[in-house]
Amino acid sequence: MVVVGAGPAGLHAAIAAAEQGVSVLLFDKKTTIGVPVKCGEFFPSKDVMLDLLPGTRQFSDLYDVPSNAISNDCDTLRMYSPRGKRWEFSFDARVLDRSTLEQLLAEKAHKLGVDIRLGRPARVFRHSRQLSVGPTESQSVAADVIIAADGFPSTTASSGGISSDQYVHPGNVATNYQYLMEDLDIEPNVTEMYTGTSIAPGGYAWIIPKSGSSANVGIGLRTTFTRSVKGRDFLDHFVRTYPPTASKLCSGMTRTMAVDVLPVDGTVSTTYTDTMLMVGDSAGMVMPTNGGGIPTAMVSGRIAGEVAAQHVQSGTPLSQYEDRWKEALGREVTASTRMRRFADYFMVNDRLFDMALRILRTGGIKKVLTCKVPTGLRILMWLLGY
Repeated sequence: MVVVGAGPAGLHAAIAAAEQGVSVLLFDKKTTIGVPVKCGEFFPSKDVMLDLLPGTRQFSDLYDVPSNAISNDCDTLRMYSPRGKRWEFSFDARVLDRSTLEQLLAEKAHKLGVDIRLGRPARVFRHSRQLSVGPTESQSVAADVIIAADGFPSTTASSGGISSDQYVHPGNVATNYQYLMEDLDIEPNVTEMYTGTSIAPGGYAWIIPKSGSSANVGIGLRTTFTRSVKGRDFLDHFVRTYPPTASKLCSGMTRTMAVDVLPVDGTVSTTYTDTMLMVGDSAGMVMPTNGGGIPTAMVSGRIAGEVAAQHVQSGTPLSQYEDRWKEALGREVTASTRMRRFADYFMVNDRLFDMALRILRTGGIKKVLTCKVPTGLRILMWLLGY
């Protein structure tokens, strides 16, 4: 098996296959595992995850994050409407040190015999019905199964025969801009979300505390909701001049900046061929209403590694991968996608979106963020064809 991409999905796929005795080669274009971090690092607690994704109970060990890969614990989620109305509720979560987490996973994979090759952008090459993977054709390795774990959009999947071109539409993709900031005066146990067209059109802004004085501060926006393509200007406004946040952010020190794109319209239409599986962000496995992708990456990676190993050893059809991940994650991903599409009608106008949040109130907002459709919203979506 060959894996392309050493994030949570690719590493868990490699570990799962290696544990079953399959030879695994893993390529990643990064020169250091886990660096740079392009993620808010927010990770719900194990109990919350099992409530959010009840179909993943058999994979619950994935949610036991090592203590040295946790930067902070949060117990409250606070959300602001475009007009400043505030709601908050209990929500236990960990703020990860994602670099450490991925390095620990890589160490485990290495001990299991996984051959990890860094700084090597990999391509897929076709040889009649056989595929090989490597930095060049002469250096490529023939593979019984290829795992596309190289993020979104996946060049591995597209070169291997799984097209996601129809997904790459501005309305389906969020562009994220994030600062790691220090010297802040923030509540270390509270994660904050802000909405509004002036700071994050088509998405939301966040303050995710890594301690009492540091935080991941970012925005996610969609270009179909704004004429401006200068996304960093929205982030700088949120940090320096937006009245609800400038007082606690503008004096902070910016350490790093990250930019990334995230799929927010559910999964691609098919996630497998007879030689390839797509996992995590590569397959669009991100919860559109909250942007969460680490848990789904872990689960899909584990399933892909197990199915790939069974395919190599006994000919199990790779189609079982899609059956299994849909059983574990499908209902919640679908519900979250439906709600995000429906929310688009309200998010174009701050007054309208503010009104929608006030109607949902605290309980409804919590359900939406945890990928559960509130009863009243379910009826309205059904009446309107969603």
